[in-house]
Amino acid sequence: METAKTEIHAQDILFTDDVHQAFHLYADYYLHLFIRQGEVEFSIAERRHRAGRGCGVILIEGKPISDVKTSHDFQADILLISRSYLWMYMPRITFHIKGLTFYYDHPLMQMNDEQMEQCLLDLDDIRRRIKQKSHIYHTETLRRAIDNFSYDIFDIYTRCNNERETKGGQEALVTQEFINLLKTHVQHMRTVAFYADKLFVTPKYLSRVCMQSTGHNASYWIAQFAVAQMLEVLNNSQQTLTEISQAFHFQSLSHFTRFIKKHTGIPPSSYRKKSQMGTGTI
Repeated sequence: METAKTEIHAQDILFTDDVHQAFHLYADYYLHLFIRQGEVEFSIAERRHRAGRGCGVILIEGKPISDVKTSHDFQADILLISRSYLWMYMPRITFHIKGLTFYYDHPLMQMNDEQMEQCLLDLDDIRRRIKQKSHIYHTETLRRAIDNFSYDIFDIYTRCNNERETKGGQEALVTQEFINLLKTHVQHMRTVAFYADKLFVTPKYLSRVCMQSTGHNASYWIAQFAVAQMLEVLNNSQQTLTEISQAFHFQSLSHFTRFIKKHTGIPPSSYRKKSQMGTGTI
C-alpha cells in the first residue's frame, strides 16, 4: 500500500528581511540570519552580541531578545524554521542534538566568503522550491533543499566546535565525552549516575559542567538525545509502539507514552500519524 505523502505546513518555513519581526517570532522557530552588510546588536539575558557582514546568527533557545539595534545600511537574509518541523524531519537528528551543545553558547558564527555564499545559495534554493507548487515531488524537493541547508550549517559549526574542543579546557572535554556516550548508551540507560560513572566524575559535577558549557544540565541532554532517537524510530520503522517502548527499556507502554508526550507535547501514536500523513501544504 502506498504511504501518504507528508506535507510541509506553510507556517513551518518563513523568510523575512525584518530583523525585528524575526526576533519577535523566533520563540517558536529556529532563526538563521546571514548578514550581507551592516551590523546588528542584541542582548540575550544579560549577554550582549554584535554581528557584522559575513556573520551568521543561529538562535535556537527561544530566550527573550532585547535592545535590538541595526546600522542604517543593515541587510540580511533571514530564515525561520519551526521547532515542530525540525523535530519531525531534521536529518540525522541525533547529530543535530549534539550540535546544540555548541549553539547555546555560540549564536554567532563568522564565516568566510565561500561559506557565506553556500548558505545564501541554499536559501535561494529553498525559496525557489517553495514556489514550485506544480512540481509533482514538490514536498520531497523542498525537504531536500532544507536538508542540504541544514548539513551545510552543521559542517560550519562542526569545524568551529572542533576548534572549541581543543581550547575549552577540562569542562568542555567532559561535556563532549558525555555527549559521545549518549549516542551509544541512551537507548538503554537514562540516568545521570550511569554517565558520571563512565566518566569517573560525580553526577553533581557532570550536571554542573554541562550547565556551564551548554546552559542545560545532564538530565536535559539525556532526555533530548533519548527523544531524538525515539522519534527516529517512530519515523523510520514499522515496529509497534509496544515494541519500541521495550527496545528503549521502558517499564510499560504507558511510561513510554508519557515520556514522549512530556517532551514533544503529543503522544507517540499522534506523532507517528502526523509524520506519515501530514496536514496542509506550503
